[in-house]
Amino acid sequence: MALFLGILSAGRVSASAPQVVFSNPLLFQGDTLMGTISYDNAVPISASFDNRDIPVLKYQGSYRIVAGIKDIEQIGYHTISVKFADGATFTKKIYLRARKFPVVDLGVPEKLGLTPTQLTQNLEVEQSNLSSIVGVKTSNIFFSRGFGLALAKNDKIIGPYGEIRKTGNQTTRHLGIDFGSPKGSAVAAINGGIVREAENDPIYGNTVIVDHGEGIFSLYMHLDTILAKVGQAVKYGQVIGTVGETGYATGPHLHLSVKINGISVDPIRFTKIFN
Repeated sequence: MALFLGILSAGRVSASAPQVVFSNPLLFQGDTLMGTISYDNAVPISASFDNRDIPVLKYQGSYRIVAGIKDIEQIGYHTISVKFADGATFTKKIYLRARKFPVVDLGVPEKLGLTPTQLTQNLEVEQSNLSSIVGVKTSNIFFSRGFGLALAKNDKIIGPYGEIRKTGNQTTRHLGIDFGSPKGSAVAAINGGIVREAENDPIYGNTVIVDHGEGIFSLYMHLDTILAKVGQAVKYGQVIGTVGETGYATGPHLHLSVKINGISVDPIRFTKIFN
């Protein structure tokens, strides 16, 4: 009965205490946790997952908290906290369950001319570069509706989220989803936002990054053509590029990633919870 009942900072349970109802209380690694806040129109000023700040945003008439859960997040109980402008707080323990990720053996494409170690090192450098872009958080959101996926047909998954890829003595995680699609297929923005990156990357090929606000970003990689410019405002479903095989790719596909405060989450689960 008290599953989602808030707790005041003084520890006193009250009928008027803050409440947060979670869309997905059954939580797994790589998920997106969303909670809808209810508290007499009081304004939430911050929220956290353990000691990690998470976005608080006004969406479809309600305040929401959104937490990106790492693919390697520790299994067990974690603490969700929300602070309000009037001094009240909400806290709740929520249990995170393990998710089994597939393991595959991948060789280095011959055209790259790299050793497994060199490939891994290059990926680490580019991940650092991407982090500098998606680490810039705006204080507003650029969307008012739920998120979708980027292709007209999104049923051909050739590289799932969280896949553990072994190349020689090196291991990497695939923190996005690879969708197989013919070269030249239209790639659309999964929601409204501002384009923060639109250029060729030596690893990820032609890449577009869209900032949706409050630390939420979508990344579109290995594109054939880029049809967006940095600083451009894009709408849900607007074509921003076409499917290609640029960068470290052996065939035409779209790599789609979603990041929340720098944490890569499962894009499909994200779009299902964020509607």
